[in-house]
Amino acid sequence: MERSNINHGGQSSDALSTLPRQLWQHAVTRPDAVAIREKHLGIWQQVSWRMYLDHVRRFTMGLVELGIRPGDAVAIQAENCQEWLYSDLAVQCAGAVVTTVYPTSSVEEVRHILENSGARVLIAGDQEHLDKVLELRDQGLVIDRVIVFDPKGVGAERGGLVLSYKDVEVLGAKRDAQDPSVFEAMLFAVTPDSIYDVMYTSGTSGAPKGALCEQRGPVEGARAMMRAMPIDSRDEWLSYLPLSHAFERIMSIAVHLGSGCVVNFADSIDTVQSDVAEIQPSVFGAVPRIMEKIKTAVEIRMGKSTALKKWLYRWSLAVGQRRVARQRKNIEAMAVLAPRQPIGYDQVQPMVTRWTLADRIGHGVAYWLVLRHLKKHIGLLHTRYLICGAAPMSADLFEYYMALGVPIINAFGMTELHNIPTGSLPGQDARGTVGHVFPGWEAMKTEEGELLLRGPIGFRGYKGQESEPFSILDAHGWLHTGDLCEIYQNGYISIVGRKKDVLITSGGKNISPEQVENCLKASPYISEAVVIGDGRHYLTALIELDADAVGDLLQQRGIAYTTLRDMAANPEVVQLIRQEVEQSNGKLARVETVKKFAILPRDLSHDDGEMTPTRKVKRAQMEKQFCHLIEAMYAGNGGGSGASGGEAQVVPVAVDSAV
Repeated sequence: MERSNINHGGQSSDALSTLPRQLWQHAVTRPDAVAIREKHLGIWQQVSWRMYLDHVRRFTMGLVELGIRPGDAVAIQAENCQEWLYSDLAVQCAGAVVTTVYPTSSVEEVRHILENSGARVLIAGDQEHLDKVLELRDQGLVIDRVIVFDPKGVGAERGGLVLSYKDVEVLGAKRDAQDPSVFEAMLFAVTPDSIYDVMYTSGTSGAPKGALCEQRGPVEGARAMMRAMPIDSRDEWLSYLPLSHAFERIMSIAVHLGSGCVVNFADSIDTVQSDVAEIQPSVFGAVPRIMEKIKTAVEIRMGKSTALKKWLYRWSLAVGQRRVARQRKNIEAMAVLAPRQPIGYDQVQPMVTRWTLADRIGHGVAYWLVLRHLKKHIGLLHTRYLICGAAPMSADLFEYYMALGVPIINAFGMTELHNIPTGSLPGQDARGTVGHVFPGWEAMKTEEGELLLRGPIGFRGYKGQESEPFSILDAHGWLHTGDLCEIYQNGYISIVGRKKDVLITSGGKNISPEQVENCLKASPYISEAVVIGDGRHYLTALIELDADAVGDLLQQRGIAYTTLRDMAANPEVVQLIRQEVEQSNGKLARVETVKKFAILPRDLSHDDGEMTPTRKVKRAQMEKQFCHLIEAMYAGNGGGSGASGGEAQVVPVAVDSAV
């Protein structure tokens, strides 16, 4: 009966209750519609829904031919590409469990994930990813098979341990030709209770944990989100954030299959900005780091423009900022909801902006003179939703894009959720919040201020701990996020910081470092800030420069520099950052102010262990890497050296002037 409904275009919830069934539905009802585009050698290639399903069918049967059985873990480590989607859906159709690995993960990180998940088959993107797993195999890790998307350079390994993606498709095509009904039976055997994937957390405070998720989580969660943010087959999405990350998996898989929107794959991460301008996606996702870089690039370009263009840009931005000021809602004036009081979507009181005629006329003139061309240049002219997630975005950066007329959404999610449960919808946002819950979700805070969420959660526990109680999911269905929050009576939610990151000064004051760090990162010259102060008399900060913005400023002033270390030590840069820190201090309570800082002489990186693949700071590792520099800030000796071996100057801040 289920297949009969699907074959006749039925839209029953049961017929579309899993991701594989949603793929089947699109292939049957709109086989020739475009599902995927990918750029090869400068030319966009299109893949229809029928072709999409054919690839999944062949690869599924190829996996079966190689001995993959229901419940097996199959790891994927690759850059984003269409083959990732085919492989992902094929593993699901085979009844196996997708195991995600970041493309930039080190050999030891790959080892941890493969050992923890039990995956003995790995799908690798190219030679770089293959080399990591071959090294682990040489060290004794049991690997049964490696499948490579791009077999270039594989050489002697080909045909034995290693097969190409096309090799597996050929095996699958032969197996499918013998009995096509086998694939269909497997696809429809996947149920909402089936494990969809094991997605690994970024590992900010230790080894990454593998969160197991049922099919119902992403399917129902995507539907809930799209009730608040309608997305359909006419929409275009650009996939470039890692497909091993929850945010990208939600959008490129769950929302893609739930809505039928087109997923576009960039040529490479280096071409994303030009690809965005070319595609002009209607739905776009980004992390704050990328939005900061786009803003910096715009400011640098406008700084080099003619006097007339500079004036028009500043005037248009001022028009937009006045519009934002009218739209701004002050959370300090909102009534706070008491702890242990759930609030759902039906109880939310959206704060809708009412525009005056003068607002509309002023924005219309600015739009046609400047903003339309600027938005087209950065690729956001047709964007209906710009969803920003993965890390907190500063209110100033958020309002910059609002001033340009970009419908930006501050969203909240986490690996265990496999969903986006809250968002600040365009025209209904409130400064400093992540909006309110979407349909089907409820939020609540504990007496300690921890955010709890309940809704279409597919979380089944952590890999290797399945028999243990779900410590973050209680008996009433509330998922304990570990994030500190404030919830207001109108339903809006602000995230204060991570519960585990709270600093307690020697004076007994509890401080969320994220609030201070976001205030610092509002500066265009500061890329990253790490606040120190647990058990200390005062707060200090390690500062990573935004090399593009600072470099452009030095060029304008005619100051030469050669390396980032040279830039960081420049007296004018030190004074510039001092001013930025003092300006940030002026927005904070005295106990939250930064008394000393040090500019790091190099960029923080995942390779050096200071950042996760999604550029979240590993605080413990930072304190270990830069311990001498941190101690120098508290010793008061005015200088010190970081783990890199380069000199870094400890700079005191004029705190009194900022209070």
